[in-house]
Amino acid sequence: MPLSREPLAVLLDRAYNNYTSLFKPLDKTPRYNLLRVFAAADAGLEHQILGDIGFLSDQIFPDTATGEFLRAHWSDRVPPLYAIAAIGPIQTEGEPNAPVPAGLVFSSPSGYRYFTDRAYRIGEDGTVTVQVKAQEAGAAANIGPNQELSLSSAIPPGIMSIATTVGNGITGGADGETDEAYLTRVLNTLRNATRYGKPGDFAAWAIDASPAVSKAWEYKNFSVFGALLIQVVGGNQIDGIVPVGNLDIVRDYISTVAPPVLFTVRTPALLPLNPAVSLLPLEDTLSNREIVSNRLKTYLQVTSAPGGRYTAGNLRDAIIDGIQISGGTISLGGSTTGELVTTILELPVLGALSWE
Repeated sequence: MPLSREPLAVLLDRAYNNYTSLFKPLDKTPRYNLLRVFAAADAGLEHQILGDIGFLSDQIFPDTATGEFLRAHWSDRVPPLYAIAAIGPIQTEGEPNAPVPAGLVFSSPSGYRYFTDRAYRIGEDGTVTVQVKAQEAGAAANIGPNQELSLSSAIPPGIMSIATTVGNGITGGADGETDEAYLTRVLNTLRNATRYGKPGDFAAWAIDASPAVSKAWEYKNFSVFGALLIQVVGGNQIDGIVPVGNLDIVRDYISTVAPPVLFTVRTPALLPLNPAVSLLPLEDTLSNREIVSNRLKTYLQVTSAPGGRYTAGNLRDAIIDGIQISGGTISLGGSTTGELVTTILELPVLGALSWE
C-alpha cells in the first residue's frame, strides 16, 4: 500500500508498546535479556522502514510501479480506463399520460440500484420505456432482458411499482482495468508509438476505448459500403468471453482519434464449440479431463478470431503432449475429421465437453 507518515505521537506509542510487549517490568527479567528486547523492537522498526523504501523504489520505475503510481507515470500518454456504469431500457406500466419524473430508483433482486436521469410520460397504451443507469459502476450491475425490477424510491401517482428490462437488458457496465492490463496497454503504445489508421490501429483504439473491451479485430470491405468492421469482445476464453454491451462508447472514442474512415463496431455472436473427447482408458482421469478442458481453452485464447476454421485434428493436437496425455481422439459434429467454420460475425467459444 502507499507510504504514509503517521503522526509522531502514534510512532511513539507504537515504539513504547513494542518494548513493553517484550519487556515486562514486573517479571524478573535477567539483565542480558534486555539486549534481546532492544534488538527485537529495533529490528521491527527497521523492517518497516526498509519495506517502505522498497515499495517506493518500485514506484520510481514505470515497469514495476503499481496502482495510481503506475497511472501517474503514463496517464498523459495512455489514459487509464476506470469502471463504467451499466445503462439500458426498462418498461413499466401506469395510467396513460401520467408523468414519470427523473430520479426514480429501481432495484434488482440482487440489490443493485438503477435510476432515471430524465423525465418521461406514459403512453396512450399504458406503458413507457425509460433509460436507467446503474448507481454503482462495474460489470456486476449488468442485467439481461426480461428481468424484473422493483421501484424502491417513492412511488409517484399513476405508475406501477414493477418494471421489466427490455431489449438487450441493462448492459455496458465494466470493471476498471487491472494494473497488469494497463501496463500491457502502455507497453503496446510504446511499441506502436504512431497511430494514423494503419492495420491494427483501429483494433488498438477499440481496446483503449473501454475497459469492457479486452480484444478486437479488424476486417476490411464489410457490407455493401466497404466499411471497416471492428469486432470487439470482453473477457477471455479461459474465464469466459463476454459480448460488449455499450458499443457507442467504443464507436465515439474511435471517431475522436481516428482519421475520417468509414467504420462500424460490432460484437460477434458466440458460437459454442462442443467437442467429444475420448482419452486412453488408463489416462481417462478427472485430473486429465481438467487438463484437457484447460488446454482447449488456452488453444482458443491464442487462436480464436471471427472468421476462422477449427478442425477436430487441431483440437486433438492441442491436448496431447505425449507425457501426461499420450493419445486420444476428438470429434466435432460426430466425426474425428469434423470442423467448425465461423463467419466474421461469429466467434467460437468452448461449449459443452462430452466424454466417450
